[in-house]
Formats: sequence, C-alpha cells, structure tokens
Amino acid sequence: MSFVSDSADCPPCETPFLADADRSSRCALTPPRSSNCLTHGAALSLFQHTLEQQERPRPDIHGALLQLADQALIERISESIRAAWEVGARVWLSADLHLGHQRVIDYCRRPFSDADSMDDALVRQLRKVGADEWLILVGDLAMGNHLLSLPLLRQIPGRKVLVLGNHDITRAGMCHYVAATNDAGSPLFEAVVPFLFWAGHGGQRVMVTHYPLQMPDPAVPSVADDSAPALPLLNYHGHLHRDVLPHSPRVQYVNVGWDVTQGFVCI
Repeated sequence: MSFVSDSADCPPCETPFLADADRSSRCALTPPRSSNCLTHGAALSLFQHTLEQQERPRPDIHGALLQLADQALIERISESIRAAWEVGARVWLSADLHLGHQRVIDYCRRPFSDADSMDDALVRQLRKVGADEWLILVGDLAMGNHLLSLPLLRQIPGRKVLVLGNHDITRAGMCHYVAATNDAGSPLFEAVVPFLFWAGHGGQRVMVTHYPLQMPDPAVPSVADDSAPALPLLNYHGHLHRDVLPHSPRVQYVNVGWDVTQGFVCI
C-alpha cells in the first residue's frame, strides 16, 4: 500500500508482506500460564526488528521510538491494562485518527467534507469512552502541527495511552505528546510508549504496536526459545489504514485503525 501525503512528514505507509511470529520467553508480568509469554526484552527485540524492516529508513523517528521504550513504564501500564481487561473492564483501541489531515479524507475515502467535520466526528465518537476506562490510541494521532490537536485530545475522556506511530514523532526526533497536559495541568496521557504487551486468553501473547509486527526467523536467539508456541501472537496494530493483513499460524493481525472500523474496538 502506498499512502501519498501533502506533507513531508507523511511518507508512504508501505509495509511488505509480514512473516510469522517469534517463539518468545516467559512473561515477567503475570503468573506463567503458558511457556510462550513475552518478556520485555523479547517484545523490544520484536519491535526493533520491525523498525529495521520498514522500507523507508527513518533513523531520527525510529531512534526516538526506541528511546521511549522505558521498561518500567511499559510493564506497569501493560499490567494495569491486562488486569482491567481480566476483571471485565472495557479496554478500547483505535489508530490512525490523523486529526487535522485534510487529504486523508480522499486517500482513505472517509465520509467527511473537510478536516474540521472529520475531527468533530472522531472526537464525538471517542467521548463515549468512560472516564475510568482505558483508551489505547495506536499511533498517528494528527498530521501537521501536533500542538494543534491537543485541544481536541483534551475533550476525550478515559485513561488514555498513546502507543506511538511514525507521525507522532517529528523529523527532529521530538514527541510533543510526552509532556502534554490537560486543562487542569495533569498529564494528558497516562503513558506514551512505543509498544505494549501482555498475556491474553489462555496465555496468548499480545502486543500493541503502530507498525504491524514483522517477525524474525524463530531461530534468532534474542527473540526465540526452544518451545513451539501453542497460540499465534495477537498483534493489535494500525499504520495500514484500510489494508488488512492475513493471519498465519504464528501471528494474528488485528488492524484497529479508524479506516477499518470507522469507530474503535473494545476488547
């Protein structure tokens, strides 16, 4: 897929056919329900490999993403989301809002006449999230000046987590969302991270990333162990806008982007 832009900050969203998931090690977050849970180190290796496999080199942007891979924060937020999900609380996901991006309306055939009406509709949908519910925004919140999107994002309730996308980092490697605050001065996001991971149903490995994960050969020692995974890795992702990837025996893709769902996903 090629995603054409009216901005130098919006390179083509191209992702080649993705291979299979890794065989990873035990999970440090939850009691061991299976031998296939991810550790932070294994998840980071998968994420870094995915960055390396992107067709367009973006050293400043990808370097900034890796610098924001704070292990303690990722583990804490991932565990909090998993614990809420496990007791039946609603956890919401959406991606690729592209607030303020006029030309995404034509590129992705969105049913809006202009960026302002699109922004109003997206925020109106997201205001359905409960104040105490988790909302994971899986990258590419806005295009152009990120600071202009903050008044819109402040209208969205919930415990917001931003899983960073390539358009959430400037070409200078800056992320304005990290220090963003609500009107009262509290942090706008509970966390701004490049990925999340947890153990899902039956101990299934779950990762949330903006780019769909591209998996290395399972024999790579840094991300694999000796046991064959009983379940595919479940990857909630964005980036591809209207494209949906096929599953394989080792990885199951769920594109939570707005251009697929025209809404948001509850897990």
